[in-house]
Amino acid sequence: MQPRAVLLILLLLILVALSGFWLWGRLIEGGAPSRVATATLLPVRTATLTPGGTPTPVRPPPGYRLAGVALGEPESFAVIEAPNGSTALYRLHDDVPGLGELIRIEAERVAIRGAAGQFDLWLAPAPTATPAPARTSVRRSPTRRLPQRPQSGGTTPAPRS
Repeated sequence: MQPRAVLLILLLLILVALSGFWLWGRLIEGGAPSRVATATLLPVRTATLTPGGTPTPVRPPPGYRLAGVALGEPESFAVIEAPNGSTALYRLHDDVPGLGELIRIEAERVAIRGAAGQFDLWLAPAPTATPAPARTSVRRSPTRRLPQRPQSGGTTPAPRS
């Protein structure tokens, strides 16, 4: 092999090794990326203690939806939809009307501390309206007779000029 080909192969191997180390570091740092597989609010993982000492899960108020998340440095944002359909953009420690204080923003969920306790709001797609089947009536138009073509074996008229 020529020295240039050997040098090129060596450079490619170094590039592949460096890419592998970089990817390995990214997976170790942030964990493996997960897919959004839910379309509804999931059960809450945080709980409050009742006077009897048994934990009870805190559920978010109905009608609120986490519509989107933008993770970034130095700030992250969450888009939360209210029951009336309006959406707003919130930063960490902002007060979300009707819910409470936004205390954590992650890739697929946010944590909110409200009057009833802390709860998670998970990323969920917008509800889609299912279209009702259209009621159609079939109208029959009067039948028109098409000119009949001559049967095979017959003569065809000569074109007119």
